[in-house]
Amino acid sequence: MTKPAASDPHTPFPAIGGDCANTLRAIDWTDHPLGDPIGWPAPLKTAVQIVLSSGFPMMVHWGPELFTFYNDAYAPSLGHKHPGHMGQPAREWWSEMWDQLAPVFNQVLAGRTVFVENGRYTPDRDGVRKEAFFTHSHSPLWDVDGRVAGIFLVVTETTSEVLAKRDRDAANAQQLLLNEELAHRIKNTLSVVQALAQQTLNKVEDQEAIRSFGKRLTALAAAHDVLTRDQWSSAGLGDIAKGALATFGEDRFLLSGPDVIIGPRATLSLSLMLHELATNAAKYGALTAPDGKVAVSWTVTCDGDKDILCLSWSERGGPPATEPTRKGFGSRLIRMGLTGSGGVTLSYGPEGLTVEATAPLYQVQEA
Repeated sequence: MTKPAASDPHTPFPAIGGDCANTLRAIDWTDHPLGDPIGWPAPLKTAVQIVLSSGFPMMVHWGPELFTFYNDAYAPSLGHKHPGHMGQPAREWWSEMWDQLAPVFNQVLAGRTVFVENGRYTPDRDGVRKEAFFTHSHSPLWDVDGRVAGIFLVVTETTSEVLAKRDRDAANAQQLLLNEELAHRIKNTLSVVQALAQQTLNKVEDQEAIRSFGKRLTALAAAHDVLTRDQWSSAGLGDIAKGALATFGEDRFLLSGPDVIIGPRATLSLSLMLHELATNAAKYGALTAPDGKVAVSWTVTCDGDKDILCLSWSERGGPPATEPTRKGFGSRLIRMGLTGSGGVTLSYGPEGLTVEATAPLYQVQEA
């Protein structure tokens, strides 16, 4: 078993105090206002011993002048001020940002603990004032008479983390701007496609097909809007459903289900499927009746080692559902399901149409 290094019990500079303890031992304390360390007040000795022995950045300020002591873990954050300012008044070596520190010190000297997360300061550590960030806790130190005589500081520098987050936020803001511009251009393109289709096919007898085509483009545009909000990485199922069904009257739909995030491909498939179902409900189903409603719900269930997303479309309050004799493109969109690969069951009953669509959750969440 290794024996701990011996320390002089009469001084506050432990043998394990590292370079900062050596610096303090080398100081001639004869003319220093605090005098010989052997005669320091017990609270100051104890605080300095704790600081010098700690592997976490710590500092002590003591007395009206706030004479300062710190440890090896704190020293790198001081730049050129280490080690010459050890044992000196705080105001002398933080003069360039005293206006930032004084409000904190005043609160602590009044008996309050101050905790600051990612506080911004502008220290001069290498001849130039630079922005820096620290998370710190300043606590009062009491003398033997119970009066606040100093400050105990525990601190960690968070400059790299704060600046990295700032850069990420700026990059995200720029990406959001680009996505919004892309979404705007996609909408314009879809509008041009819609106009071209109308102009090209305006003499076609089946104008209902042209209108259906335009509405499907609108559904795609709504899906693009939802994806754009999350930079085309994913979208919430509830948001997708609201966007796809908004033009049919929000009060006609009852949406329920857990928060489920799905990928871009499934977003487009689901938007088109819901749009087709709502279009059919408005023509032939529950939405033709004043009191007709559609319940859209989804759950995630476990099948062995796989999570399964189950989506249900249930029409009530309308006419009986009858299976169409002709299955067009809209029917194919519905039967493509959540991922474009099926997994859809349609039930035509006297109470209305019920649709069940299922797919493995990992497939729905793929890009």
